[in-house]
Amino acid sequence: MQEALTPELARRCGNEECDIDLATVPGLKDSERYCSNPCRRRQYTLNRRRAAEKLTSKLCGGCKEVLPIEKFKQPWRHYCASCARVDGKKYYTKDRSYAACLKRNYGMTLEEYDERLEAQGGRCAICRDEPTKKRLHVDHNHQTGLIRDLLCEWCNHAIGKAREDPARLRAMAEYLERHQPTAE
Repeated sequence: MQEALTPELARRCGNEECDIDLATVPGLKDSERYCSNPCRRRQYTLNRRRAAEKLTSKLCGGCKEVLPIEKFKQPWRHYCASCARVDGKKYYTKDRSYAACLKRNYGMTLEEYDERLEAQGGRCAICRDEPTKKRLHVDHNHQTGLIRDLLCEWCNHAIGKAREDPARLRAMAEYLERHQPTAE
């Protein structure tokens, strides 16, 4: 018969900022030291930061020069500040950034967004205005996460301010019609 582990013998997550007992994590192998990948990455970063605190100079992975640690904006990273800036500009584009945002927030690709935009004729699904300077907003149901259509900023905010309640929106329309100035 196997005895239960005492609190002193319980295996804890290897991330010092996490206090999860590994025995409580379902599907974890006995050889694993962390409760999750974010905990593993966080501890790795902490270890790199501690090691970097002791350095006075370091080899940059970009320019391959040994530089004083002050040249590294984040000394635990592999690139000096100037190489990181150049690499970031090469990698970053507005479309790539927006595509990542669409994927993260709505599970949608940029191609799917463009298809929806084309299907709507490049206009807001409610007021039919063309976007002035920004892209159309992805309207979605906050309870289910289902994407509805693409809306201009004003229509999207109006629905949000009305708490996605059709009755409230109807009441707002009736209110505006009641208080419409009459032409005399």
